[in-house]
Amino acid sequence: MKKILYLFLLICGNSGLQLPAQKMIQNGAWCAHYNTLPSAFIAPYDTRSDSIDIIRTRLDLDITDFTNSRIKGVATLEFVPKVTGVKALRLDLLKLTVDSVLVNGQSINWSYNAQVIDIQFITPVNQGQIYNVRIVYAGKPQIDASNWGGFYWQSGFAYNLGVGFDADPHNYGRAWFPCFDNFVERCSFIMNITTPIDKYAFCNGVLEGDAVLPNNKRVRTWAMDDPIPSYLACVAVGPFVSYERTVPGELNPIPVQIAVPAADTNKLKGSFLHLPEAVAAFEHWYGPYRWDKVGYSIVPFNAGAMEHATNIAYMRSAVDGTVNSETLMAHELSHHWWGDLATCSTAEDMWLNEGWASFSEHLFLQWVYGQDRYIQTVESNFLNVLQTTHVNEGGYRAVSGIPHSITYGSHVYNKGAVVAHNLRGYLGDSLFRIGLRSVMDQTQMQDFSSEEFRDKLTNATGVDMTAFFDNWVFAPGFIDFTIDSSKIAATGNDIKASVYVKQRLRGAPNYYTNVPLELTFELADGTLMYRQGMVSGIQAKVDFDFPANTQLTGKIWVNTRTKLTQARAVAEKTITNNIVSVAFTPAKLDIKVTSPVTDPLKFRVEHHFSMPDIDGTALLPGYQLSNRFWIVDGNFQDNLQGIITFNYDGRGQLDQLDRELFLSTSSKEDSIRLMYRIGPGETWMEHPAYTKNYTGSTTDRFGQLRTSVILRGEYAIAKGPSTVSTDEPNDFDFGGSLSPNPAQSMVKISTKTPFGQIRIFDITGRLVQEIDHLDSTNYVLDIQDFTSGNYTILINNKKGKSAVFTLIKA
Repeated sequence: MKKILYLFLLICGNSGLQLPAQKMIQNGAWCAHYNTLPSAFIAPYDTRSDSIDIIRTRLDLDITDFTNSRIKGVATLEFVPKVTGVKALRLDLLKLTVDSVLVNGQSINWSYNAQVIDIQFITPVNQGQIYNVRIVYAGKPQIDASNWGGFYWQSGFAYNLGVGFDADPHNYGRAWFPCFDNFVERCSFIMNITTPIDKYAFCNGVLEGDAVLPNNKRVRTWAMDDPIPSYLACVAVGPFVSYERTVPGELNPIPVQIAVPAADTNKLKGSFLHLPEAVAAFEHWYGPYRWDKVGYSIVPFNAGAMEHATNIAYMRSAVDGTVNSETLMAHELSHHWWGDLATCSTAEDMWLNEGWASFSEHLFLQWVYGQDRYIQTVESNFLNVLQTTHVNEGGYRAVSGIPHSITYGSHVYNKGAVVAHNLRGYLGDSLFRIGLRSVMDQTQMQDFSSEEFRDKLTNATGVDMTAFFDNWVFAPGFIDFTIDSSKIAATGNDIKASVYVKQRLRGAPNYYTNVPLELTFELADGTLMYRQGMVSGIQAKVDFDFPANTQLTGKIWVNTRTKLTQARAVAEKTITNNIVSVAFTPAKLDIKVTSPVTDPLKFRVEHHFSMPDIDGTALLPGYQLSNRFWIVDGNFQDNLQGIITFNYDGRGQLDQLDRELFLSTSSKEDSIRLMYRIGPGETWMEHPAYTKNYTGSTTDRFGQLRTSVILRGEYAIAKGPSTVSTDEPNDFDFGGSLSPNPAQSMVKISTKTPFGQIRIFDITGRLVQEIDHLDSTNYVLDIQDFTSGNYTILINNKKGKSAVFTLIKA
């Protein structure tokens, strides 16, 4: 599914926000009600499918009353008890009128509360025997309170969307027919849809009949033999024509049937230009297309699309004759592997549906436009996740175990795509393809969990996937890698390179293990060689052997081909003219060379979203480093005349950019410093030649630091207490206290509103402890192992507010 609703940008109030919800394209976002439920919320498991299996649903629906937006229906469900002694059947149906209920043609006791039909069998039903229940019902089907999901009557069209954003559960088949509305119950469907004669019904499966009735009506019969969950069943009625063709398939040619308003037929061809490539890409990676047809219905719902099996509800505004929305087309198609063929068992694992569909957009773009487009898309998506997702969704979260309130949020869609890309880098393309095709083959027409996905991948690839899932799927946050040092020496007939790698964390509780990290080595002629080593923990040493004639320059970089995402943004650019400012987007700095440029100057800038090392560095008392730093490298000479412009920015939320630095000192900017060191292991010092530009205000927590010389090395922003007296209140403070203070062993943190994170810094600015995923107004902190002195405690709540305290350890 994918959602577009540009109004949500205004609701979220965050420019540049990109949160994919149940179908969202590019700048659309769904962000309502993110914090209405605790992160530990897990929906109760629906046990009905453990005792009863619905094997087929027949729907006889009259959809002719467009004036009153009402349907009339008869639903006949065939079911088989899985156990002996089942006494009742409970079916979901939302706010419609039930006229009668029969079981095997007999009247029985039943009740209906506008949510559930409770059917009491005369005698307990027998295991393995086929029964049928016939329900006559009518009424106006519901639209979800979010306005996304349910049954719509618009401009002469009637159609459903099988998921409700606000609904609990999100499955929304119950809006128009009786069912077990969960992810695990699957059945085949027969649909007989009566419509006005000038309107045509399109449903799941294959058209088996189209009859004109004498009362100026028509009835069309659709058969869906493959079993699907209730939320994937669909109907779309309107003044459609049927656009039909075939596309090549791995097993056989695949029929394509698209219900489209006649006026949009030519535009459809342009907007679906690359549908054959989408099929080819997904069959390559995931295995054969297993369904009767590829189908879409073009409907006047302009806030997204819904992946109904073989008949995707697709927004009409995306059919404009261009390929501007082709990733939406590909996203929905990919659900016929991720979501329709293999369905997440619970909404808490929705990343298995939507994260993989979002990643499938990346694979589609690679298939059509090449590797560079793929990497560009992966990096853009990841940077959005890294900077905004945790802010908008109440903190860093794992993709598995997502709470109900953000089932269709950015952790699921965007970060889910990040995890899928990292799985590709972790396994390599060959095993990645083998593993995914095997999982799809084993799980077709079934549901699965993240744990089952892990185990199936392990069996298919021969690679133990425990570490990957523990690191990337079941834990929040991100990792970042840098090189601490390296040693290159001749050993006999070989050259041995020993590289020491440092792992850093961003919002993650533990260091990752068994990470296959790719390193890039530069040769004297400028070519690059790539080697992969396995790293674990905060520090790791990896050794590589090269032929004796290999001319290594000693320049080594980490992860230059983005096989894995890490908490950084990189920009590589070449400057050929002096006195021209070049923006190193997205690495968040600008470089202007003021010396004459005779030969092209190549720069590589890395902006790391992780704490810089401060081992062996004694900052000024009360000074701290920000939780980010830069590495500037390139082929330029030392002390190149020029300007590097860094922005300091404390205006964000939670831990964005330099916000925590200002929180733990003050809003005054007079104590901002630009720090520099030539490389890892060296002492941070104040940069020898830079100026400060407050950009108009000394208290708005934003300004620029500009060097007058360009040096290779690492850069960071430091800040201390203001040297200017001020009575300005801390506008971030949400109230609280420490007691006792001073303290020797234990200190209690109390606040007025619940907080989710505690970060503690010593007097040098070193982060000494971080505690995440809290939800409390009181926390007892153990400081027995702290050395005596002053500490800064920074507390964040889930609404982006913070409190800062000074703790004295006696």
